Amino acid sequence: MIAVTDEGEIARSVASYLDEEVIVATSSDVVLRERPRAVIHTFEVEGDERSMWNVNVWFAINIARAANRVGAVNVFLSSYMVFDGRKGYYSETSVPRPLNYYGMTKLVAETAIASLGNYLILRLGQVNTRGFMRPVVMALLKGRKVRCNSNLYLSPISLRELGQAVRLLLSKEARGVINLGGKRTSQFKLCQSLAEALGGEAVPFEGRELDFSLDDWLMRSYGITVRGTEI
Repeated sequence: MIAVTDEGEIARSVASYLDEEVIVATSSDVVLRERPRAVIHTFEVEGDERSMWNVNVWFAINIARAANRVGAVNVFLSSYMVFDGRKGYYSETSVPRPLNYYGMTKLVAETAIASLGNYLILRLGQVNTRGFMRPVVMALLKGRKVRCNSNLYLSPISLRELGQAVRLLLSKEARGVINLGGKRTSQFKLCQSLAEALGGEAVPFEGRELDFSLDDWLMRSYGITVRGTEI
């Protein structure tokens, strides 16, 4: 049995690729009662600081402590936003410097969960329906023209690729910190690829220069390939 911590799009996608019973654990009591072999931390929020701290940090830590008590591995879905985008091609050992409060909450939760042991922290690249890309995807689905930054570099990953990667890493009993994301690409190039599939039109603009690309060598060593050009 595996637990996810909400019923959102990432949780649903990950669950659809798992070959065993999946439950939703919205509290530590559920984890203690059901005793899953793994807890996948899918619940997070972006918004006001109070909500992000309560969900991304305290909720995650409380669930993780319960998982640790029953011997379950904590699979924590973190983010490239633990970095500041100044350097790019970040490896699993790069020094985090969060760009914003959301990134800081993910880093705090990472640190707390890692201190418990028996963890798998997955630093996700740009999930194509979230963050920078969510308004872009919504506009493309409506056939609109979108402006995308040619100076913003990302390592995209689709929901399908994320679900498949989690299944494989669990089957191989992977532990530690692993980056999950595709090859370095500009937001504009990613927008072009998505526009071809969804409709709409992508036009470039030269915005703030940021590079959040991830080094994917460890991911590839597990036999995982990510293209990141779909939803």
